[in-house]
Amino acid sequence: PYELRTFNTTFAPKDSMPKKKGGRGRGGGKSSRGRQKRSGRGSGERRFAYDASDIEKFDREDKEKKDELERKRREEEDGEEDAGDQGGVGQPLRAVREEEEEDDREEEVAMYRQKITALYKQHNPSKIGDVDRLMAQYSGKEDKLYEAIKKKYIGQVKEKITQLYQKHNPSKVADIGRLMTKFEGKEAQLLAAIEKKYAAMSISEEKEPKQSAKTEKKKKPKKKSEFDKIGSIKIKKMKPNVLKDKLKERGLSTQGTKKDCMDRLIAWEAENF
Repeated sequence: PYELRTFNTTFAPKDSMPKKKGGRGRGGGKSSRGRQKRSGRGSGERRFAYDASDIEKFDREDKEKKDELERKRREEEDGEEDAGDQGGVGQPLRAVREEEEEDDREEEVAMYRQKITALYKQHNPSKIGDVDRLMAQYSGKEDKLYEAIKKKYIGQVKEKITQLYQKHNPSKVADIGRLMTKFEGKEAQLLAAIEKKYAAMSISEEKEPKQSAKTEKKKKPKKKSEFDKIGSIKIKKMKPNVLKDKLKERGLSTQGTKKDCMDRLIAWEAENF
């Protein structure tokens, strides 16, 4: 299990190394060993000593290499197992991925089905029964189907609101875009509220001309008579013959008592003046 290491050295304990005379002393010069080291010359083999820490280091390195080789071998075996009986590469992994994509696809289809149903419920409830057929017909193109239906009905709502504002309140036309964004998903309710508001205003506008016509009729001046107004006080002071003459001039009956004639003439003046 261990790599064979070869060293061109001779192992010897440090204490067994021969000691040479010389060295730095009071009157001595440099040792001959030092001179040999500097000049590169010496007699005999050079000796190195290794302690236990060096051996442990070598063993650790060998173990790391062995573990790395074992890891690579296992990865290769796992790759061969994943290949499957058909010899494909990563077949189980692809199967998992395809299953996840299919789940995502089902969620997307359900989302568009819900959105399309909500649009029909708001704008055209009679079309709700056609949702399944449309989803099958436009399978894989649900997003385009939804956008087309949305564009149709939201466009109709926007057009109707624009017409109402142009007729009743032109200053609100600039706010249509903001309102459509604010009431997204509730466009039908927005249109119904605006229609109700301006329908009530239209009814009140129709009533006002009728009321004004009635008022004018009441204030319409009475026909001016060809006779001058006498007044009730003067009528009561008239003599019977004068009273009868006034009644005859106005084409009124002179029958009855004086009081009856006076009341008749006073009533006639009330109607004509």
